[in-house]
Amino acid sequence: MRGGCEGERVVFVYTQERVLATRSLIDRRLKQLVPIREGPHSLIFRAALYSLLLPGKRLRPFLTLSVLEEYEIPVYRGVDPSCALEMVHTYSLIHDDLPCMDNDDIRRGKPSLHKAFGEGTALLAGNFLLTRAFEIVADHPRLLTILTSRCGADGLIGGQLVDLLYEGRKVDWGTLQFIYLNKTAALFSTALEFGGVIAEVSEGDRIALKMAGQYFGVAFQLRDDLSDSISEGSGKCSDLINKKATCLSLFSRERAEELITFFLGRALSSLPRKMSSLRELFFHHLKAD
Repeated sequence: MRGGCEGERVVFVYTQERVLATRSLIDRRLKQLVPIREGPHSLIFRAALYSLLLPGKRLRPFLTLSVLEEYEIPVYRGVDPSCALEMVHTYSLIHDDLPCMDNDDIRRGKPSLHKAFGEGTALLAGNFLLTRAFEIVADHPRLLTILTSRCGADGLIGGQLVDLLYEGRKVDWGTLQFIYLNKTAALFSTALEFGGVIAEVSEGDRIALKMAGQYFGVAFQLRDDLSDSISEGSGKCSDLINKKATCLSLFSRERAEELITFFLGRALSSLPRKMSSLRELFFHHLKAD
């Protein structure tokens, strides 16, 4: 894969120093991949960068780059695919925040894109980031196939639709898992699978990474539901206002914690090798507040 960071080496032990190094690495490349253009359409680039560069965890890039580190593959080979994943994630957040979806005015402590730039521009900026992501991985057909399949009706879009359909309605565990697997876990499994494909691992290892991402994604969303229920400063308190289907629609907090532990265990056991950095990452993001 082409990239602007060849020669850079980041050892992905999950420490604060490494988190900051990863964010810096990804943010620099995002600015290069979405440069401000002159012309009457320049607003779309400014809007896209506004959302892309809001302070975020860069968790999906961290997953991909961690896999490469574990297989001793140069990190620069995964930078552009990681940026593509961050663009898809950002596109999904932009669209989630729109009034026709979750109607959130705040994202990561700042006005949501539609509040800062208008609904029409936000819609188009999200579309632009999605298509730009496809363009970035277009020279790697296997990555492109994985990404397109996870973004469609059997992935992100399908999960978002079911999430909308069950606002204010009784939900069962099977349907809630469908939402979690498609709306949240799809990109986590893609991130780990991207690392496996770039590292040219065996088919068995690639599938194992995909499964680990799915289990981690479900546990991550369970933890996110619990965190949102006690923190209106998260920028997602609309989940409560809109009566979104969450684990607390079905379970007590104690039972939800048990499920987090269960899915974390499945994620860890699915990893194809020790992968200490991924284990640290999983534990860090699933610990109780």
